[in-house]
Amino acid sequence: MRKFVLVPFLSLALAQVGLVDGPRPSTEVRGTLQGDMRQGYSVVVEFLVESGANPTQGSTNQTLGWNGKLYLCISGCDYFTLSGYTPNTPYNGAVFDLRDSQNRLRGRASVSTVYDSQNRPSYHQVQYAVWPLQGTRTWMPSPDNPVPIEAGGWLSVRPPGGSARERYRYPGMESYQSPSVQGSILSGISPGDRDVVAKSVLSSLADLRAFYARQPGGSTLWFFVPEVSAWTQTLAQEFRARNGGQERFVVPEGTARGYCSLYRSDARYHVMPRESLAKEQSFAVIYPPSSTAGSSQKGAVMAGRFLVDRPDWQETDYLYFTTPLSPTQEGLPEARALVWGYISQSNLRARVEFKEWGLSPFTNWTTSLGTRPSDWDGRFSAVVGRGDESFYLEGWASGATWSGARYFNVRDTQGRYRGYAYVYAQGGTTTLSNLGAYYDWGTTPEGIQFTYGGQTYTLSGCRLRTTSEWTCSVKDASGRDVGTAYLYAYFVSVDYTWLFNLYKVVLSTGLRYTGSAYLRGWQETWRYASDNDRPVEAFGYVTAEGKRYRVPGLEGYLQPTGKDLEVAEGDPYVSYITRSLSPQGNPFAGTGREEAKLWFKPLRDWCAERGL
Repeated sequence: MRKFVLVPFLSLALAQVGLVDGPRPSTEVRGTLQGDMRQGYSVVVEFLVESGANPTQGSTNQTLGWNGKLYLCISGCDYFTLSGYTPNTPYNGAVFDLRDSQNRLRGRASVSTVYDSQNRPSYHQVQYAVWPLQGTRTWMPSPDNPVPIEAGGWLSVRPPGGSARERYRYPGMESYQSPSVQGSILSGISPGDRDVVAKSVLSSLADLRAFYARQPGGSTLWFFVPEVSAWTQTLAQEFRARNGGQERFVVPEGTARGYCSLYRSDARYHVMPRESLAKEQSFAVIYPPSSTAGSSQKGAVMAGRFLVDRPDWQETDYLYFTTPLSPTQEGLPEARALVWGYISQSNLRARVEFKEWGLSPFTNWTTSLGTRPSDWDGRFSAVVGRGDESFYLEGWASGATWSGARYFNVRDTQGRYRGYAYVYAQGGTTTLSNLGAYYDWGTTPEGIQFTYGGQTYTLSGCRLRTTSEWTCSVKDASGRDVGTAYLYAYFVSVDYTWLFNLYKVVLSTGLRYTGSAYLRGWQETWRYASDNDRPVEAFGYVTAEGKRYRVPGLEGYLQPTGKDLEVAEGDPYVSYITRSLSPQGNPFAGTGREEAKLWFKPLRDWCAERGL
């Protein structure tokens, strides 16, 4: 018997999760979901068992800028580093030691650079062999793999070396049902029949259009349906647009009675010799344009209630967007992802990025050091992007003096170089000017007060130096002499009083420091996950570097919807169906038997026969 190409199996390897509701805890049995909503799901199950000495081998492709770390789950999950590996370097079978996060030698890895058609480095091929830790436990697969998922997310599986099956449940698949359309004329086709027919399901308008486009141009599409709904009309319009052919509608007699007044003159409408037809028994047949009775009939068949009922398919199922990811637990870093692919092909991928804080490569913050006393230890704090931080001047010595500004390197509490500072050492006196005029005070400025730097000072011991200039001692709040004040006196003859202008005060000060620091502050950066690109898992989950997130809006991804339209293509199975149902292939035609008159006929003739 002739073999035919099957519809490709669209598999999708998803993240490992612990299985639940079973005899072993979820930490000791885990599964990787694969498959799609068309063909159904299965799980590759692993059990945690005592490890041996045989190495675990594998391979992976990495970008040229890869950091040389592999995240592997061998005797527990860990990061393994290739010792001596340098990013962006071409290699030809170079071998490196593999060390775990505790710097233990655990295996070897080889790196070979793959070049493109123009002999430019494209990516690295990495092959590794890692030995499990002696005396520990490791993950081993079940001999039953892959295990099909049953209704409700249940599966039955044997552990490695065991004979009795154990029953577990895949989390999140509690509402799972078989995705196949039940009750249609194609539902009984078994996988063993795939040598004579390729059966698949349509789950979107994109699927439908691709299916129509595969059929020979100019074909005819016959619908055998209980009624010609608006959705049936849409299916016909899509066929005309994608195939260029024509459509025909065949309805049961119960429906035809109501169609006589509406579609009597429409040559597309026909009547089948039965009173009614269940929606689940609806079907459609596509006939190539060269169809003749008895010839090879490489047409196609469609079946199911969604030839009548609209399945709410989206217009296009191709996605390409960037979105923030929702963490599944507290403490996960902020993440975002570029998501792309076809929902109907179950191949959505996510390129994950993690938000991180990085130090600017150059100084991008300036902060004043303020005024510091002579015993300052050279430490200060500043906000440079991520809250308050502490810094210190490298090589600082308290009480030191110098002329002009002095340069210091600035480091943080972790000892990292964070910039530089210029510091001025000042001491001796401070001169204040234009501190106000005092009117009708008296004949001397004795007792005048002013404030500076949050302190109040009083003039005392004032002496007349010239006919119009006074000098006074300046006392602080404790009564200590801390400087000298200079005033001009003016006699206001109109009021017979004195006006004192406090034009200068010289205060004695100790050693102090001022200056500014120029710092490398923090800035937001986005880092691509080391294990990109990641598959989008069932229900919109995505796992990168062991951190699990959810893509908003994809909560229903890979959930069987039951809104699928079954189709079948292939010869000779479909050829037999199309010939037996063809208007030219009436099995009773030419026999003279009464049954020949019962074959479906144009609506116009059927209505005329009944006077409708």
